[in-house]
Amino acid sequence: MFTSAEKNILKYIYNRSLEFINQVSYSNGAILASSSTHRYAYAYPRDSALIIRALLKLKEHKKVKRTLRFFCKNQSELGEWAQRYTQKGNVASYRPSQLDSNGLILWSMWKYYEATKDTLFLRRYWKNVVKGMEFIEEHYIPEEKMLFSANSIHEWPPIESGYEIWANCSCYVGIDAASKIAKLLNKTEKDKWDNIAKNIWEGISVHLIHDKKFRKLSNHIDINDPDVACLAPYVLEIISPNDEILDNTVEYIREGLWQDNLGGIGRYLKKYGEPGRNNGGYGPYSMYTAWLAQYYIDTNQLNRARETIIWFMEYNKDGYIPEHIAMKKEFLEWLEGAKKSGRYYESGRKEEAEKVMTSKEYKQKGLSYWVTPLTWTHAEFIILYHKLKEKKLI
Repeated sequence: MFTSAEKNILKYIYNRSLEFINQVSYSNGAILASSSTHRYAYAYPRDSALIIRALLKLKEHKKVKRTLRFFCKNQSELGEWAQRYTQKGNVASYRPSQLDSNGLILWSMWKYYEATKDTLFLRRYWKNVVKGMEFIEEHYIPEEKMLFSANSIHEWPPIESGYEIWANCSCYVGIDAASKIAKLLNKTEKDKWDNIAKNIWEGISVHLIHDKKFRKLSNHIDINDPDVACLAPYVLEIISPNDEILDNTVEYIREGLWQDNLGGIGRYLKKYGEPGRNNGGYGPYSMYTAWLAQYYIDTNQLNRARETIIWFMEYNKDGYIPEHIAMKKEFLEWLEGAKKSGRYYESGRKEEAEKVMTSKEYKQKGLSYWVTPLTWTHAEFIILYHKLKEKKLI
């Protein structure tokens, strides 16, 4: 499947991934989403939970435990896990509440237990489980068997406010995890939470499946266009990789979001990103391209897996993977729109754009490499690499 030279490149990126995750992991448990010199120098619950999947693959149980302690320590009195935190644990959110943060941290706590059987940890942080569930339940609409959220994985309310696929799937696995924890600890909340989880999956099946594919959003508007968030049932291990609806969804996403000029997949259609929304220009995202590659490995579609994995060999910077890339034309379109809307001057976008414009990739190849490296992406690459090893493909 890969030549000796290609295997060496993949191994090099893998080793870089291990090094970088260690570099941005702190003794108090914080794992930053990027290095301190880039705009994501914060601990995001979403990123951290998805990084934990890779750490568990690596049997980095102590590191996972520290990270979960970090989030339990910094949970709000109302039970919310914020959009992001500083390395010291101070809330640094600039977005509305994101329900998936709660679902993903609860899910991670159970994943940690499954790997370690550390019942003492669950007992110690049981109150955090209860508070985390209370926050989720505030957004539960029993009549619809769905959770209403204003903001989700893209942090973009115009296409995420309502009954959204990533938020509902994340909370489904989180509630299911909380129910399992309650059962293990012999707590009375078990039955209630178990019923809510079952109802939410029923709600997802009713509201968020359309034309035998998972859909992005349902409520006052329906969004049936391709969106990587619709891979949530696969990424969060809710359904089998061989599920027919998932297969239809992946094919739809590939058809609509594959970037012919650069390879890889975008996160949603370009029309949903204006004005100045797609930081650094519209183009392929590395973590979602990794999801696609993982799926192709799991379903033995090896030609497509290879085609997708080659993207990482082509677009790394000395083994480091960017969040996403774009052509110069698209970068300049974003730059103009971001300045007109005022977004350019907020949340570190200007500083990141200046890094792009002074880079050799931009000057020599006309490419915008946005936030390099990104921790979450390297975690996805680690998972991808392990899937290749497990199937003896490298």
